[in-house]
Amino acid sequence: MKVLTSLPHNSLPVIPRGAFYGLQNLTYLVLTDESALEFIAEDAFKGLANVKTLVLTRNVEFGDPLVVKNGAFSALPHDVKTVVDDYRLCCNLLRDIPGFKITNCQTTQSQPPLNLCGSLMQNYGLRICMWVLGMSALFGNFGIIVWRFWHAEGSDVMRVHSFMVHNLAVSDFLMGVYMLIIAAADIHYGERYSYKSKEWRSSVPCKAAGILSVLSSEASVFFVTLISIECFLNLVFPFSRFKLRPSSARIVVLVAWAVAVCLGVVPTLVVDLDSDVYGLSDVCIGLPLTTKAYGVQLQPSDIDNPFGGADTLKIISSTSRKPAWILSIVLFLGVNLCCFLVVLACYVGIFVKVKLSARRVGTAAHRERDVRLAVKMALIVGTDFACWMPVIILGILSQTGVVEVGAEVYSWIVVLVLPINSSLNPYLYTIYSAITDRRQNAKKSSQKPLTNSKPKSKSIETVNSYLSDKSSK
Repeated sequence: MKVLTSLPHNSLPVIPRGAFYGLQNLTYLVLTDESALEFIAEDAFKGLANVKTLVLTRNVEFGDPLVVKNGAFSALPHDVKTVVDDYRLCCNLLRDIPGFKITNCQTTQSQPPLNLCGSLMQNYGLRICMWVLGMSALFGNFGIIVWRFWHAEGSDVMRVHSFMVHNLAVSDFLMGVYMLIIAAADIHYGERYSYKSKEWRSSVPCKAAGILSVLSSEASVFFVTLISIECFLNLVFPFSRFKLRPSSARIVVLVAWAVAVCLGVVPTLVVDLDSDVYGLSDVCIGLPLTTKAYGVQLQPSDIDNPFGGADTLKIISSTSRKPAWILSIVLFLGVNLCCFLVVLACYVGIFVKVKLSARRVGTAAHRERDVRLAVKMALIVGTDFACWMPVIILGILSQTGVVEVGAEVYSWIVVLVLPINSSLNPYLYTIYSAITDRRQNAKKSSQKPLTNSKPKSKSIETVNSYLSDKSSK
């Protein structure tokens, strides 16, 4: 016999343990408008092994979240269909019921697309990568900042290059700070994060992290591009008048920082919690990987309703979607793509120039230098590609509706993809160059000078001198 019960418009402050014991034939349970409900005890639904549908709504938009003890829903069957007004209850169901599918939980209120169940970092792999890459970016770039501060001498060309790399290290250092803020928040909230997500997104640390993430990301993009252009002009056009001097370099760097600061600070100051910047992201950065509901409507849920049309349950459904954050699309899909193409073109031009110059000289030493230069350029362009292109490609696909990026994929992109440059730049631009230059000098000192070597062209001398000086700075 199918037994139905409905408890609408009740004021139950607590659902105690075993509250429905003995109602094993119950198949449909409705608890609606439970505005006074504050606590659900462990095994509260014990005995409801045959329930097919559970409706639990409080209709409380603001206020403290419902406290649900571990195991509160453990007695329910894994195929139970549920309708709730708070997505966090879906997380409780997923936690308590083995085999429960999150798709069986529907909500009556609009929810952000990147809701997380459990902790901020969804697994230990994410957590470890966040700490390792964050510490690498923080201490690696701090070391480069200190080292280059004491080694800033040299020609104007070398001083400009060192100044650019110094500022790049500062921007990448800020990315390390951002990652450690997120990692610390993950430890602070732990498994309670799904209950504290709204509180976190509205907090000062999250907004500070959001500023740092955009500031660091865009400043790093600008400085990598400027360094590439500066290298291109000095190596491909060594006698050109269009070069950065120390005074002009300071102006260009100041403008780059000013633009990056505006991009990071201004959006944060003019938005609120419900904006697309923080409302759609738990890691405090609005990557262009999500869309938001533009038109919404209430439609009947697909669960069986024994009360007929008058009591049909309504759930939120979007009629159309639009880009989540226009500024994010402009930055990550527009500016970063253009900068990557500039970097790629610069290093292709440098490599072609060096190859042509080395071909005229034709010595084994210059062929070895070609290999080292090609490896370094491949690493620089490769890390830029690995950092920028996944965001660009996924951003285009998600904004056009081809793919839908979930919360876990979003987290992996923030943890692994976004900070790649910040973690590797100090090694690519300084440590790698210093090591290879030291090896080259040691090799030269162990060899006798050749008296019958071919004369060098002026162009290749310029290239070799620049690369050698740049490595030592």
